[in-house]
Amino acid sequence: MRATALAAAQAAVSAVDVCYILYTSGSTATPKGVMLAHGGVIDNGFDIGERQHLTAADRVWLAVPLFWSFGSANALPAILTHGGTLVMQESFEPGEALALLDGERCSVYYGMANMARAILEHPERPRRALAAMRTGLTIGLPEDVAMTMEAVNARQLCNVYGATETYGNCAVTDAHDSLERRLTTQGLPLPGMQIRVVEPGSDRPLPPDEVGELRVRGCVTPGYYRDAEQTRAAFDADGFFVTGDLGTVGGDGRIRFRGRLKEMIKTGGINVAPLEVEAVLLAHPAVKQAYVVGLSDRGKGEVAAAAVELHEGATATAEALTVFCRERLASYKVPARIIFRKAGEFPLTATGKVQKPRLREELERLCAP
Repeated sequence: MRATALAAAQAAVSAVDVCYILYTSGSTATPKGVMLAHGGVIDNGFDIGERQHLTAADRVWLAVPLFWSFGSANALPAILTHGGTLVMQESFEPGEALALLDGERCSVYYGMANMARAILEHPERPRRALAAMRTGLTIGLPEDVAMTMEAVNARQLCNVYGATETYGNCAVTDAHDSLERRLTTQGLPLPGMQIRVVEPGSDRPLPPDEVGELRVRGCVTPGYYRDAEQTRAAFDADGFFVTGDLGTVGGDGRIRFRGRLKEMIKTGGINVAPLEVEAVLLAHPAVKQAYVVGLSDRGKGEVAAAAVELHEGATATAEALTVFCRERLASYKVPARIIFRKAGEFPLTATGKVQKPRLREELERLCAP
């Protein structure tokens, strides 16, 4: 009877039927219900697992929410399609995370840089070997990825690019890629994914290695739940999903993410990518976190401003960080304002990402004349 009921249930679901409706975190816009189909969840999840070389012996640690595509459309199908084990932490706490990672002999890390940093700085970390840890997925600047590898001992950690609309990821580095490739690129497109770069504001394709807007076709959302207008606006004439992200597709076919198009700062008519300025600030030994946004300016339209958290016990002045940036950036990219913040003072989305629109509003108020 059970086998008959299972077969009937399976026959009632097709690959194109909706599996999930996942609402975006709304960090830059009103949340939308992203529909993901059963076939795409399984196929793309399997391909993500292949890039990590997952097997039935692997054990994934997961503390991110299952209402987020990183968990439900990524970690879950990646490990289940390879017959492995999912070790779930109900809510993230670094001490408990260390106990689970070590005690459950987890081999796969699924988490963000802020989680890894909290694990690295926890007093229990030196007493935990995390000997079984091998691979996993994360996102961030090269410094964030390298720090995560150190924090959880995942030496084959993979870098990724994607969105909820692209079933979590559309490009993933291979766990066996060189360290340099895994730190500085987001890898090759997954099977069935096409990624191209176009000139922002148009559909004109750009040549390899030129920065433009990333667009994705293949395993992408069929649309937004009960929102035909948003669905139409999300795709170009060739059926590519319009990501709103800046990046390149190299001559080697690898994706290199450069930031959000909406976050681009236009100062005196020149574009400044916040991600580039953030990378320079993070290179300063005193800086733990740095986020750059554009603030209104009467003369230049916008100027760059940075919110910075220092490492515990470290000292640095705004003047010193400004000099540090001037030595490494063109003058128009140097932050005009640097504001110091403590841990926990950055506005976050429900999924733990810094909410830059709110951060911009807060800095506008702080820097108002």
